[in-house]
Amino acid sequence: MPAELRKGALAEPVVSLPGLPVFCNALYPTAAEALGAPRGDLELMYSPVTGYLWNRAFDPALVAYNPAYENSLHYSPRFATFVESLADRLVRRYDLHGRQIVEIGSGEGNFLALLCERGPNQGIGYDPSFDPSRTKVTTSERMRIVREYYPTDRDVDADLVVCQHVLEHVPDPAGLVEGVRRSLEGRPGAAVYFEMPDATYMVEQLAVWDLIYEHASYFSAPTLAWLFERAGFELTEVDRSFGDQYLYVEARPGSARADAVPDPAALGKLTELVSSFGGHVRQLAATWGTRLAELVGTGRVAVWGAGSKGVTFLNLVDAGRDVAFVVDVNPNKSGLHVPGTGQVVVAPEALRGQALDTVLVMNPLYVDEIRRIVTDLGSNAQVIAISG
Repeated sequence: MPAELRKGALAEPVVSLPGLPVFCNALYPTAAEALGAPRGDLELMYSPVTGYLWNRAFDPALVAYNPAYENSLHYSPRFATFVESLADRLVRRYDLHGRQIVEIGSGEGNFLALLCERGPNQGIGYDPSFDPSRTKVTTSERMRIVREYYPTDRDVDADLVVCQHVLEHVPDPAGLVEGVRRSLEGRPGAAVYFEMPDATYMVEQLAVWDLIYEHASYFSAPTLAWLFERAGFELTEVDRSFGDQYLYVEARPGSARADAVPDPAALGKLTELVSSFGGHVRQLAATWGTRLAELVGTGRVAVWGAGSKGVTFLNLVDAGRDVAFVVDVNPNKSGLHVPGTGQVVVAPEALRGQALDTVLVMNPLYVDEIRRIVTDLGSNAQVIAISG
C-alpha cells in the first residue's frame, strides 16, 4: 500500500528543510544535550494522484519513542474544553455505556479516562512511550495502559478504537489502518475514531510550523477517506475540528473497496495549494527571521508553546536561540530544554516579575487564554499570534 499512496509523485520535493530536530516533543535534561539533539532532514513529497504528502527523508531508525516523549495538550483550558466535548459526542453517538474502549497511542491516558468515566466504560491504552510517573490531568480506575504497540495480529475486544495524532507518525500508515481493520474482524459493530493534523489546513493557512520530522505523513480528507475505504471500513464521517486544524474520520468495519479513489475535486484544490506552499515556507521563515531579530533586539521575548510548533519555529527562524523564555502550561515539560536551541522550558508563573516585552503564541487558538494569563501575571507584554 505505501507504493499506492505515493503513485504519481512529483519528482521534486514541495519543500526541503535540512537538519530539523528528530523529536519536537522529547525535551532534554540539560542545555548541552538539547543543543546536541539528533537531527534529520525533511523532504516533503506530494502525489497529485492520491493527495498524499510525506517526508521522503524520514528514517524510522531515528525515531524511537520512549518515556521521554511528551506531547499532551490537556493542561490548556481551551484544549480541555475541546476534548471534553469530543468525548461527550462519541459517548452519545456510539452509545458508549458499559462498553470496551481501546486507544492507540494513549499517552498518559487523559482522553481514554474521559471516555471511561463518562460511560462508564472499561478501557485499555497501548503506548510504548507511556510513563506512569508523569502528572496526569484526568485518570480513571476503569482503564489500564500497557507499554506496547496495538496488536494488529489478533482480534481485539473493542466497541470503539481511538487513535489520535498517531497515524502521521508511523512509517506505514496504510499498514496500521489495515491492521486495525483485521483486529476488528470479529467486532462488526465496533467503531473507530482517527484524528490527526489536517494537511489542507496546513497548506491553505500556511501553518509552516506544523512541519516536523516526527511526522512521516500529512493527510488531507480525500486521502484519508480513500485509505479507510480501501482497508475495508465503511465511513461514518470525515470532517475537521479544533478550528479546522484537525482532521478526523469515523468509520465501522465493512467491505474493502478496491475501486475506491480520492475525490477528484478535492484533490484539484489541494494540488493547487501545495504548488505554492514551498515558496510560502521560505518566505515566512525569512519574514519571521527579520521580525524576531527586531523583537529580541529591542526587548525580551517569550515563545509560548514548547511543542511541535514552538520547537520548529525556534529552529527554523534565525534568532530563535535569542528568545529569552520558552513557556508551557504542561508541568511535565518544566525544567527541560528545547531540542536544537537549548532554552529551558518554564511554567507561566516563572514570568511573574520578569521584564518581558513580547509573548509569541504558537497557536492562534490559544491567544485569548494566554493573554488572560499574561495579564494575571501582572505583565504588560504584547501578545502576538504566530500564524501564516
